Amino acid sequence: MAPKAKKKDPNAPTLIPEDTYLRARKLADMKVPMAAPKGELKDTEWCIGPQLHSMPEFKQVIHYWKQCAIVSYNERKDLKTPSRTRAVEDESTMKKPHPLKELKELFKYMKSQCKQANKRTGQFLKQLEKKEGKELKREGLLKQISDVDKAMNEELRSARRFTEKQGLFEKKYMIGSKLGYGEGAGPRKHALILVEASDKQAAWVEETKDEITKLINEVIKEQTETLNLAIFSAGTQTLWCPQFQSKEDPKKGVADAEKWLKKNINPKGFAQQSFPPDYCGMLNRFTGEGQTQPWRIYICCSRRPDGNTEEVLQVVRDLRANGDPPAKGEPILPMNIVAFDPTICGNDEEKAFFEELAGPNGSFMIDTSQEDLVALDKMLKAVQVKKKQLDKLNKKLDKMEDLSERVTEDRALFQVQVSLQRMLEEDLAIIDWAMKNENQAAPLEI
Repeated sequence: MAPKAKKKDPNAPTLIPEDTYLRARKLADMKVPMAAPKGELKDTEWCIGPQLHSMPEFKQVIHYWKQCAIVSYNERKDLKTPSRTRAVEDESTMKKPHPLKELKELFKYMKSQCKQANKRTGQFLKQLEKKEGKELKREGLLKQISDVDKAMNEELRSARRFTEKQGLFEKKYMIGSKLGYGEGAGPRKHALILVEASDKQAAWVEETKDEITKLINEVIKEQTETLNLAIFSAGTQTLWCPQFQSKEDPKKGVADAEKWLKKNINPKGFAQQSFPPDYCGMLNRFTGEGQTQPWRIYICCSRRPDGNTEEVLQVVRDLRANGDPPAKGEPILPMNIVAFDPTICGNDEEKAFFEELAGPNGSFMIDTSQEDLVALDKMLKAVQVKKKQLDKLNKKLDKMEDLSERVTEDRALFQVQVSLQRMLEEDLAIIDWAMKNENQAAPLEI
């Protein structure tokens, strides 16, 4: 049977780092109870209350542990680091002897303090996590609001860029006509307005009437003395009047022209006409021998005619090459053309045909306003959907409490509590080392 271990003398002087002993002794002597939590945890509920932090025994060491046991460079001369277990056996660590019995009492007390500190740290952590969870949800909602807001604004910017690119809301198109706008857009007299009558053009009847009405009211009324209107199809040409008519005529003036326009240009009548219309027949009818030459022709059509378009262009070339100008200084047979079929956008052959047909003094444009407005409506509806979504998210946000400042405060409180717990645990470990250390102080000689 192994001999029993010899009991240590309870009064035997035992070496322990002096700073650790003084802190533990101070806490044990003061017996300051840890404040019981009442509602929200504050600094008064730290395991070592704030009233002790300014005491000489605790001031520097608490500051050291608040900095995660790091000494900053500018504090290296003034901040004295506390004793640590990793260096407790180092001879440079100042130790003094104290009775083993006293150290055991301090150990018991510090162990109780560490247990309470650990519990209090958990309470601070629980309080912090609860608020952090709510704040994370709020931050997620804020990010969602920001994303929706950015998406909505990008939709609006895209809609704005689209309208600017397409010229949807330009004054010259809102008030004026794509067939002509502004000073000099209309001839002094003999303006001829032609409309393609075909099943293809039937889809853009309203747009056609709108352009012609604006042309008559904004250009013809102000700049032109006489005018005529006609529709041309695959087999016929239907005229408003047999010849050019004065706009001031009480019976056959502008008002009657607009009335004729509304009556004869309609989807039902156009849908019965086949495509393509007879361009050559139209040109011979209105510009042939014996006809009063128009000073400018305005044409509303869908797209270039199928088949041999070269024949149409050759007729126009011959008329311009061999014809006489209607008046001194006036161009020969200029045409302002608006095509309404959006599928011809980007088609070089379509563009080349119409630009030559229009001539150097005419103009050509593709009117995609119908499709543009549909596309714009889709963009604005997408904006409307996002606006409703944004309003819903903002209402949800209004019901959530902003805990950002309180989370910051609780995080700081938790960090200090952890630092205080680490300090107590380190001092407890050093006391434990001192009690287990065999190298006791030598007894004083008498």
